[in-house]
Amino acid sequence: MSGAEQSGAARPAMPALIRLTYIDNLTAELERYVAALLDGRITGHRCPSCGRVYVPGKGFCPLCLELTTEKDEVEVSDHGAVTGFSLITPVAYAGQRETEPFVYASILLDGASSVLAGLEAGQDIVGIPHEQVRVGMRVRAVWKEPEDRSMDDITSRGWGCLAGVITGFTPTGEPDADPAAYRGNLV
Repeated sequence: MSGAEQSGAARPAMPALIRLTYIDNLTAELERYVAALLDGRITGHRCPSCGRVYVPGKGFCPLCLELTTEKDEVEVSDHGAVTGFSLITPVAYAGQRETEPFVYASILLDGASSVLAGLEAGQDIVGIPHEQVRVGMRVRAVWKEPEDRSMDDITSRGWGCLAGVITGFTPTGEPDADPAAYRGNLV
């Protein structure tokens, strides 16, 4: 055995795709969130201590560590403001579905204190040329028809939730949001 092989520097790779399937049980909070999404509503949890609203509800406030329950659930608007965005130019790799550039954005929904971003890396912005997307732009959800909505891809961490019910977010035509309204949520 050569010195490179002993050190692990030049090991051959096996060119094969590997697939793992997990069964992921949803929390009670996410089950209610899913039911609301399928019904065309977006819900979150309001912290009883600080009043911040997290979408989706986590069962606790990440800042206060106060537990939240079903009685703390509130409905938020499907309208909001873009707080940050990225223009993504797809790179070809195994399993890549997107072939054209697209915009992913963080969106602060009216009535929420947390942006829709980390759930699935961002929200699609549709109905506008990429160069016109901007921070502060007011947008609204474009809901799929009720019979086309699916929550099959959601996990206990919230991944996959909006893509099954919302096509993307499109500009409302309203004036841009006041930066003070989203300044603490520039994610």
